[in-house]
Amino acid sequence: MIKFLENDIEDRIFIRYISRFLKAGVMEEGQLLEVDRGTPQGGLISPVLANVYLHYALDLWAEKSVMPKLKGWARYVRYADDFLWVFQYEEDAMNVMKVLPERLGKFNLEVAPDKTRVLPFGRKDQGNNSFDFLGFTFYEAKTRKGGYRVGVRTSKKKLKQKRMAIKEWTKEHMHNPVADTLKLLNQKLKGHCQYYGVNGNFRSLKNFYYYAKGAMFKALRRRGQRRRLTWEKMNLIWPEYVACPKIMVQIW
Repeated sequence: MIKFLENDIEDRIFIRYISRFLKAGVMEEGQLLEVDRGTPQGGLISPVLANVYLHYALDLWAEKSVMPKLKGWARYVRYADDFLWVFQYEEDAMNVMKVLPERLGKFNLEVAPDKTRVLPFGRKDQGNNSFDFLGFTFYEAKTRKGGYRVGVRTSKKKLKQKRMAIKEWTKEHMHNPVADTLKLLNQKLKGHCQYYGVNGNFRSLKNFYYYAKGAMFKALRRRGQRRRLTWEKMNLIWPEYVACPKIMVQIW
């Protein structure tokens, strides 16, 4: 890591601070644990250093050594420690798959066996294939006219996590002023739309929107026993503070 940083940064003081950070250790249950490799999990600077490390370990290798040797068209995308490689030819995919573990092994890294695979995907291999990447599920679909297109929706795993989080959040805020709570909830739903609001994913957005509304309604109903909130009143209050979901990005 230090060698990678020294390649672009001449400030020795800055390098020394990073070196101290890597040797600082971590606290677990009140005890200090020393670490001899990697960055402390949860450290503020850890994601930045991990990104720098993977840039040299993976990105430059893909760009300089792999891409020029491929027979067909290819694209490589990485975000944090998740990356996706798209190949025109299966042969190229299999060749890269063979050398990838060796390349990562040189930097004390390894692929996750349950997440790493070669998957036929596209017009020629049209079927029921799908894969998850960055919280989305990409699947083979058809246009209204019967043509081929790539479908995109929120992944089931991520959607389940989002629902559990919003359910707990509504319980924690059930005793706060209703107007303030709904305004905060609106911000959360807006943030959800800004990330997952791509065309083709509206049904998933709408389902999450109604789930959040139902969770908020159940939480508010627990506030009092005498004059409980009715669904009719909820339908009057809800639109005043919470905007309807909408597509934010057109990807095709």
